[in-house]
Amino acid sequence: MHRNALNIEPHLTFREHQILELVAVGWSAKQIALEINIAPRTVERHIENVRLKLNARNRAHLITQAMHLGLLVIDAPVQDEPTLFEFK
Repeated sequence: MHRNALNIEPHLTFREHQILELVAVGWSAKQIALEINIAPRTVERHIENVRLKLNARNRAHLITQAMHLGLLVIDAPVQDEPTLFEFK
């Protein structure tokens, strides 16, 4: 498991983790703000805090880092569940 330079797993607050999950499924800061009833700028600040904690370069890298550290798990769709994309 990858950790920061001090070999310490980053700690995310409940709100940071909540926002991370919504970012991971593609929600914008404005959508997240409306969903959890906070200002879009506050959402952006939380995203920036998580980005810094995980040493991520951008949102895509943030999600990859969170998955690598086990902070975020993306479930694969169920076999019989319809999806938007078909993988071949």
